[in-house]
Amino acid sequence: MAVEAPVIGRQLTLLSAWFCPFAQRTWIALNEKGVKYTLHEVAIKNPKTGLWNQLDEKPEWFLKLNPLGKVPTLAYKEGATTHSVYESNICNEFLEDYHPDHPLFSTQPVHKARERTIIDHFNSKFVPLFYRVLVRQDKGQQQEVAKEIQDQLHWLEQHVDSKGPYFMGQEFSMVDVALLPWFIRIFILEHYRGFGLPKNCQKLAAWSARAIKRQSVQGTFTGAEGSKASYENQLLEHYSRYADASANSTSAHDFR
Repeated sequence: MAVEAPVIGRQLTLLSAWFCPFAQRTWIALNEKGVKYTLHEVAIKNPKTGLWNQLDEKPEWFLKLNPLGKVPTLAYKEGATTHSVYESNICNEFLEDYHPDHPLFSTQPVHKARERTIIDHFNSKFVPLFYRVLVRQDKGQQQEVAKEIQDQLHWLEQHVDSKGPYFMGQEFSMVDVALLPWFIRIFILEHYRGFGLPKNCQKLAAWSARAIKRQSVQGTFTGAEGSKASYENQLLEHYSRYADASANSTSAHDFR
């Protein structure tokens, strides 16, 4: 079964996969900024293997929009030209320019620089470790990576605003958007690797518990079409293939 190509028009189309934290970033940003968009799910399983389609199995129309074959991808038409934007943080920065109302980055240059520094640190340090601790099967290596994750969580604990309610303070920002999808998935590390947020990361725990309840975030908690399982249980089933190293996604390969 192939994914049908979406009809790309003047309104933004978000090409997404329900289980992908990177796509969830852009989905949250769209919701938060109040941008009108069409959601198009591109994730399908190979019925023979039960695994999600690899790059060479993805439809040609999708690869024309994004040669990397990854989500999120934003697409829209301007006259006869079809534009596409991809990579989650680039998509979100594009949205700031495309729809400047309700900015998610600070309008103060020095504050915006700090926001981007935190996002960049999280992307380069925490995100690879999240996948690495799942895909590595050696117990000793898992413990080493788990220690690195704990160190990164402590770094974030030092940088989250002490009063909140959001990461940078009173306003929900692009930092919240960029970090939350992985905090939504912290329970996956607890389930498969036996550790989660350290007890002394109380500010992080309070922040994530509050921010996850935001409507723009809750609106992305939809699993695979037709499934009767809860969103959390669907995520656990999906990430089981990372935990046993059978996942064939680009993230599984990139972050080993």
